[in-house]
Amino acid sequence: MKIHFTFTAAFSFLMSFLLSAWVTYVNLGLSDTFFLSWMKAFANAWPAAFLVAFTVAPPIRALVLKLFSKESV
Repeated sequence: MKIHFTFTAAFSFLMSFLLSAWVTYVNLGLSDTFFLSWMKAFANAWPAAFLVAFTVAPPIRALVLKLFSKESV
């Protein structure tokens, strides 16, 4: 559980950080408010991304393992 929590925190942090930067850039460009808007978007995105990733990762991992185990038979 500790590994799952740590991995999910790191993964969701990086994904939220990068994707919020990208979407903010696409919507605003490099404006005077870019950094503040980006940080606001990131602060809103990370908790949601963490909860979704923490909840959805185990069943998706199980599904992928099941798919690949059938493929090698």
